[in-house]
Amino acid sequence: MNRRTGGMHPVLKILLTLLIISVIVLIGIFAYVYLQLKGAANDMYDDEFTSETSDLRETDVSFKDGDPISVVLFGTDDDESRNASGMGQRSDTIMVVTLNPNTDEGRMLSIPRDTRTEIVGRDTVEKINHAYAYGGPEMASRTVENFLDMPIDHFLSINMDGFTTIVDELGGITVTSEDTFEQSGYQFTAGETYEMDGDMALAFSRSRKSEGAGGDSGRQKRQQQVVESIGQEMLSLKTVANFGSILDVMGENVRTNIPFKEMNALRSNYQKAAQNIERLTLEGTDQRLDDGLWYFIPDDSSFNSTRNELRENLDLE
Repeated sequence: MNRRTGGMHPVLKILLTLLIISVIVLIGIFAYVYLQLKGAANDMYDDEFTSETSDLRETDVSFKDGDPISVVLFGTDDDESRNASGMGQRSDTIMVVTLNPNTDEGRMLSIPRDTRTEIVGRDTVEKINHAYAYGGPEMASRTVENFLDMPIDHFLSINMDGFTTIVDELGGITVTSEDTFEQSGYQFTAGETYEMDGDMALAFSRSRKSEGAGGDSGRQKRQQQVVESIGQEMLSLKTVANFGSILDVMGENVRTNIPFKEMNALRSNYQKAAQNIERLTLEGTDQRLDDGLWYFIPDDSSFNSTRNELRENLDLE
């Protein structure tokens, strides 16, 4: 004899209830993460940066459309004496990154802080790191753009005072040293891999005068290594546990003109290119000129070669 049940089987009811609860919890987690991320993004966003599209671009570029893009990264330093005299921040670290999602390739070039070039907006020829002190990220970005004769689409500025905290909140970074040298009480050996906390990473990335450190070119390579490692840690799942605190630190120490609505597209469309970055080196010489100051003068062949590689990765002719 067939019997009709008056409702759903109790076991199915329990399973359905658990499924609904799980979905609600998941939505709540995503909502929390979204709000946290949006809040941090708003803190990082620099609305004083007035230039939205480079003058060297014929059309706008968009993360959402997956266009090849360029970003300049500035590592800035503050100290009490500079703030008291109104001298502004120095961008002692300058890196240009190009990402091409069509080829899944990236390029990264460090520009020595003492590079002699025209400062856009002041009509002077000085060290390139002076531009940030004079006019913040906008003048510095346009100066880098003019120096390389290629569009700079966005900037990312990191206050090095908060650098160590960012690394610590990430749980440290893993870096293999390519040089043997000592800095700030830390000993680094070529070929050895180190689990670095913030202080160790800062010492590693800043050394240039220590014996074996390789001068400015060695420091540039190490800074590129550290930036890559930080990026890899941020893309890893293990950072989720410290998500809130990481965002707080980022909001306090990072400035950018990348809008929040573009950030998700940046992660989804450019992740493979960001994990496949070729590091470029600008060769040149240090020279003392008539004004009595030391400058970095790029070698013409190296300058043209590295600039062309950056432009090619942006699909520019």
